[in-house]
Amino acid sequence: MPPSVPDRPARVVELRGVIFQSDTVSVLGAWLIRPVETLDMHLAGLGRSPQAPALAMHAGLHVVLEDRREFVAEQLFGTPREDFVSGLNWTPLETFRERDHEGWDVTVPATAFRQIDEEVVHQAVEHLNGVPGRPFFGEDCTMLIERAFGKRRMFADSPTARALGFGMRVGDPALALLKPDVRLHPEAERLLRADLLRALPDPTTEWDSPNGHRWIRRALSLILLLAALAGLGSFLQKRPFAKINHAI
Repeated sequence: MPPSVPDRPARVVELRGVIFQSDTVSVLGAWLIRPVETLDMHLAGLGRSPQAPALAMHAGLHVVLEDRREFVAEQLFGTPREDFVSGLNWTPLETFRERDHEGWDVTVPATAFRQIDEEVVHQAVEHLNGVPGRPFFGEDCTMLIERAFGKRRMFADSPTARALGFGMRVGDPALALLKPDVRLHPEAERLLRADLLRALPDPTTEWDSPNGHRWIRRALSLILLLAALAGLGSFLQKRPFAKINHAI
């Protein structure tokens, strides 16, 4: 498969919409991203049935270039460049879909989102032809999308935080702010659980507010690290006594 590239391969002439993705075998998605998203929804009373599809865990911008090739402009991480310089990548659509690993992807027209009309879509196309990249540690995939659309909020705040009386941006691809009267094609309705998304309240935080889920993941990682260090310390403390007892 052709690789993702950091530089735009050609001029963008069309924006097909926001493309969502769920990868069923991603270790990061299975153990870190999806549990945080699912817990957020369940604590807010927005749980899903066991038969429902896996939550979206990534999103990008599905575009058409002037040579008619289809690409996804997306924010990735994992390399020093992506993490600390620019995570913006231009990924061929077939390569993007190859990452599904028996999961799913679906493209939703941008005008299905609140605050987005055809004029805003046209402005977004122009923006993408000169958009500068930002490091992943400063911009997640949903923030890239919102920045492309003039810094308009397109993904909801944390339902759990709202239930507790405050707003918290979480950058959750599973919480797309669909217009209340919009109807998608049946497969997109099912995969995204669109009935839930249409009922989400408007966010109260800014598009570039700190990502609450990211801080939760960092806290979980820190807890796991401290637990591992504590376990190692306990193990090392017991070893000398074991040797002494054996000598006696």
